[in-house]
Amino acid sequence: MRYYIKCKLNPTQRQQLREGIKSMSLAKGKIFYEGMQTALREGTIDDNDIVHFVEICYCLEGGLYPMAMEIPTLKEYFDNIVEVKDARLRDQCTMECEFCDRTRSIKLPGKSLSDELDITKEESRKNDNKFVDIGRLKLNRRKQQEGIESLRNLLYNSNYNIKPVFAGAAISGLFAIFYDGEDFFRIKNISESEEARKLLEGVGLDVYDTISSIKQAARNSLAKSDKRSNVV
Repeated sequence: MRYYIKCKLNPTQRQQLREGIKSMSLAKGKIFYEGMQTALREGTIDDNDIVHFVEICYCLEGGLYPMAMEIPTLKEYFDNIVEVKDARLRDQCTMECEFCDRTRSIKLPGKSLSDELDITKEESRKNDNKFVDIGRLKLNRRKQQEGIESLRNLLYNSNYNIKPVFAGAAISGLFAIFYDGEDFFRIKNISESEEARKLLEGVGLDVYDTISSIKQAARNSLAKSDKRSNVV
């Protein structure tokens, strides 16, 4: 699940937060280390010193409350966790967490947190290469395709080099991300079959989950309610 998070930053904590992001020490050693670093580097801060960011978290799927593991770390750097809510309504969620569109489509208010903390673009670019959140890759929607036939055509008939990036399972079907030298794009709603998995495995993409396992995870957590979660 991806969550939209708001945290209150006390002016006395700015330097601590700056050093935690700049030195890459914030959340170091935690399972969510890369995700939190990436989210904060792309976060914003408004006129009321509220920091806004979107982060992926699997706590709810594991039976905990949203951001259960992350909140203690956030409390080390923020005065208050103002709000944690689903980035997407639960009845609209496809469980395509790694490539959830909400990370790319939500417009965060305020100005860049990195700019406010005086983390230069050069420093940010240098360190950003160390953190990868594939849910933040820009996808070319015009190149997006659907179904196993599209997957076959891409892999059998391409006259240029296609780089496979990621494959996964969602409620609506399997999906795969590719890079064509210019753009990242997705093939989605691929029917789950032995052929589909062999095609993906043939280009080095393993799909560890199944559509049924994703649906079960949704029934156990997300699909219980279509309301937005709010842990505050």
